[in-house]
Amino acid sequence: MTIATAEAIAARAAELSSSGATDGAVDVLSTAAGGDRSIIEAARNIVAAHLHGVIDDWGATATLTLLNRTLAVMPRTDPLDWRVRWTQRFRRP
Repeated sequence: MTIATAEAIAARAAELSSSGATDGAVDVLSTAAGGDRSIIEAARNIVAAHLHGVIDDWGATATLTLLNRTLAVMPRTDPLDWRVRWTQRFRRP
């Protein structure tokens, strides 16, 4: 269980992207969120909402890029198990 909030992760991502040291920043954000993809997604949504209002904020753009890069390496959880649906595709009632 992690106590990190989406706002804290967004702030940490902003610090890492502004420092220019992006080597290992993905790992830092992933461990700060405790491996929880939903926290990283919420942080990404916060930064994206900020960018909708201020489109020329290049620091926020770099932060969004870093958060998207972090999400790209994290495993996805699919709420629907498509394998079950595909194997029953030709089943007759």
